[in-house]
Amino acid sequence: MSTDDQKPRHPLCMACNLQIGGISATRIILWLVALTIISFFIGFGILALSGDFPPQPGQAVSPFRHTTILTPNTTVIPLDGATEGDVRITLGAGDLSLQGGAPATALMESTVFSTAAVWQPELVQGINGSVKSVTMTEKGHKGKEWFAVDSPNNWAISLNDQVPLRLSVNVGAGDNLLDLGTLNLETLKVQTAAGDTIIDLGGYHGERYDAVINCGVGDLTLRVPRDSNTRIRVHNALGDIDNRGFVQDDDQFVTAVFNSSQAVNEITLNQGIGSLTLESI
Repeated sequence: MSTDDQKPRHPLCMACNLQIGGISATRIILWLVALTIISFFIGFGILALSGDFPPQPGQAVSPFRHTTILTPNTTVIPLDGATEGDVRITLGAGDLSLQGGAPATALMESTVFSTAAVWQPELVQGINGSVKSVTMTEKGHKGKEWFAVDSPNNWAISLNDQVPLRLSVNVGAGDNLLDLGTLNLETLKVQTAAGDTIIDLGGYHGERYDAVINCGVGDLTLRVPRDSNTRIRVHNALGDIDNRGFVQDDDQFVTAVFNSSQAVNEITLNQGIGSLTLESI
């Protein structure tokens, strides 16, 4: 017997040389470590997505995304004596809720569900004669954590109901609810890349308007008052059209009381991929 064979072996070395069903103990230990790490990240991800992190002092649950702890930050844009408004909103990714009901002395009231400076949009406002303008733009997503519990991508915006308004909305990805029935529109432009969108003009009694709506991928619902003088020109690439209460003539849809000799609300609608629902209510 050689000298090496007579030396006692360390217990860890003996464990490393054990064979279980042809698999070494070393490999089994490495697998167990890997499974532990994977389980940790899976559990952390579930907590992040389910919103089970404990809320921090002063935080509230967002009405838009119930699984995320958020804090609202509200900004009021005054009219400053203007009698017309020009509002442009650009949101890269997130959910947008837009409606009337801003204070009488304000052009716009916006709520971003975060107080973190890095998440705040850029707000640029100015006045030119009788027109007050405001541009609200998301700054981007650089440097933000995967599991951020302070996400700003939920905007709630109220607009003035009285002043004539030129409104432009551009959303990259997300669901949008535009409840515009109480507004007084001159022009309306809506551009969405991906996501479901509802544009509700029910009850609208403002001045006549021209609207252009471009939707890339996602379902779109458009509602207009049945007693309005409205014509919708539809260019639909791929998807079904559900017509509820309009008179159709090829790619044109008009309300039942439509009269071309009177002032017409003209809507041009370009739908890429997704279902389109037109409702005369």
